[in-house]
Amino acid sequence: MSVSLVSCRIIWLVSAMLFGTAAVCPGDESRTEGIALDWQPLPDLPDELGVAGPFAGVHNDALIVAGGANFPLPVWETDKIWHDRIHVLVRSGEQLQWIDGGTLPRPIAYGATMSTSDGIVCIGGNDAENIFDDVFVLRWNAETRKVERHEYPKLPRPCVYAQAALIGDVIYLAGGQTGSGLDSAMDNLWSLDLSARDDPQRFQWREHPACPGGRRAFNLTVAQHNGQEDCLYVISGRRDGAEGIEFLDDVWEFAPTTQTWRKRRSAPRCVMAGTATGSGKRQVLVLGGADGTLFDRSDALRDAHPGFPRQALAYDTISDMWSSAGTMPQNQVTTAAVRWNDQIMLPSGEVRPRVRTPKVWSITARPKR
Repeated sequence: MSVSLVSCRIIWLVSAMLFGTAAVCPGDESRTEGIALDWQPLPDLPDELGVAGPFAGVHNDALIVAGGANFPLPVWETDKIWHDRIHVLVRSGEQLQWIDGGTLPRPIAYGATMSTSDGIVCIGGNDAENIFDDVFVLRWNAETRKVERHEYPKLPRPCVYAQAALIGDVIYLAGGQTGSGLDSAMDNLWSLDLSARDDPQRFQWREHPACPGGRRAFNLTVAQHNGQEDCLYVISGRRDGAEGIEFLDDVWEFAPTTQTWRKRRSAPRCVMAGTATGSGKRQVLVLGGADGTLFDRSDALRDAHPGFPRQALAYDTISDMWSSAGTMPQNQVTTAAVRWNDQIMLPSGEVRPRVRTPKVWSITARPKR
């Protein structure tokens, strides 16, 4: 072992003893745990075209996919349509089957969603004309086989194209835009403490220090432990810049105990509108996202568009390192990565501009051999 590497390992040990965290040594990337993903298809969503931007989550051992938007065929000659239909994937013996879950009060899409013990919390969203500040929870009643809906406190402002994450009983919502244009993107961080549900005075959205990375929409928001505490990670997105749209690859970590942000290693590329979930004790899995390379050519390419990059990514919150998590069957953006027991569900979403998919995947993460 070289002297420099020995010295670096000594620094690593001292850092761990003094601060509870470890510095990353050059040439020590092997400390980053490798992740392999096993993708298995589930029954397609009953909507044969699929939808983008649905509310999706798991409650009471059922996967709920509600709302969303798509373009009727032929997709380049039609206007976007928003939907109110609720689909529920339930167990039937050893099989899974979709059943009708009724409808939402209005067609809606592109809100944030989070599975909790109280139900699937649906936050904001839009339709063809409006952006909403509504928040509600969807619950699956296995006895009546119906989806129940209950109101939650409204957001401080209308919000669309954001993502949420859960730490303990607290939902955090970061980013998004409050108007129809990207120039209304925000640097917000809001939270709602679900443990305060029985206290109307406390059960309200709280504002936290803004993300130092600036305003953004279509960002990823995910929770994971960083070796000291559970933290929030805001990843990528896009915003209006002085010379046009900026496609972001930066990563920001928020520590709830100190209410502070710190910048982490940027992602290998922009992963806007993608999905992310925590895995194990230190990994964040990014299961898709658009990199912006063909953003301005969508109308010209149309059906020749190759789709979004199909490489999944893994981020290690302790070593602050990114790695590949393998090739995905499809890159499904503007949907949600949903935990169902030990599996990650990826329902529907957009696979290239204007084109959705009804495909639903069950993903299992395991260490690379």
